[in-house]
Amino acid sequence: MKKILVLEDEPGMLSWLKALLKTRGFDVIAIDDGLAGIQTAIAEVPDLIISDIMLDNANGFLIREELQENPVTKNIPYIFMTGAADVAGAWESEEDVQYLTKPFSATELMEAVRKQIGGQ
Repeated sequence: MKKILVLEDEPGMLSWLKALLKTRGFDVIAIDDGLAGIQTAIAEVPDLIISDIMLDNANGFLIREELQENPVTKNIPYIFMTGAADVAGAWESEEDVQYLTKPFSATELMEAVRKQIGGQ
């Protein structure tokens, strides 16, 4: 079973993502805090990280930079999601990162997950 770490500080969105991914057969770790997300990623080494850009205690870009400096977590694929589509030049950053603009559908999310780590 593939493990996905979801970083989202809005409770309703976090619950929806967790439920959706679990029903699709993924092991899901849901975290609402950026610093806790870094610690969890290092401890759990998920197959994929789905992260909001604007989080409490650390933004998604900084979390990814921190994890890419760690040999254990540097190759974890990423999907960023945000309601602010042009935040910090997000869409011009690295090609290997996928972006979803909120609101997005379950179908759009699952297509992004399949692109990053394949299906279950």
